[in-house]
Amino acid sequence: MNKVFAALALGLSVSASAKSVDIATLESCTTIQNALKRLVCFDDAMAGNHTVQADTHTLQTNSTVATAPQVVAVAAVPEQSAEQKFGLENKVKEKLADIEDITLEVVKLKVSSRGMRTFTLENDHVWKQIGSDSFYAKVGDKVTIKRASFNSYLMNKTGSNRSIRVKRLQ
Repeated sequence: MNKVFAALALGLSVSASAKSVDIATLESCTTIQNALKRLVCFDDAMAGNHTVQADTHTLQTNSTVATAPQVVAVAAVPEQSAEQKFGLENKVKEKLADIEDITLEVVKLKVSSRGMRTFTLENDHVWKQIGSDSFYAKVGDKVTIKRASFNSYLMNKTGSNRSIRVKRLQ
């Protein structure tokens, strides 16, 4: 019985401390065109400390006018070729060219204490072994990386029929 009263008291204290939200203020925030000002309007409306003038699209918070921060232009990133983007389809939102496989030379090989290999290829791609299969490629060997099912990739050494599952790190 005491547990019921304790739960009831807790529920009443939580509901008593909850702030009421002015629905009209939230609705007036939807008329603001600038996304940043609209977001600030919603934030302040939930906090319960502002007024909105929808006709002029200015936002007043505690008698100060909020202004949008200046946008700084970012230097353009040089465009990469489809081969350079191979393996990054899950990390990039754009549709990449349909390259099914690439064949490159291993220029650097790193083996972890657990036997997992990290391959750096001649085009500066870095691929990491997934799984514990044995795979014997060394620096200077040509490897082929091809698409497999469910957005995964398989690497095999040229002249060998053994392959391992890999993922691209860089």
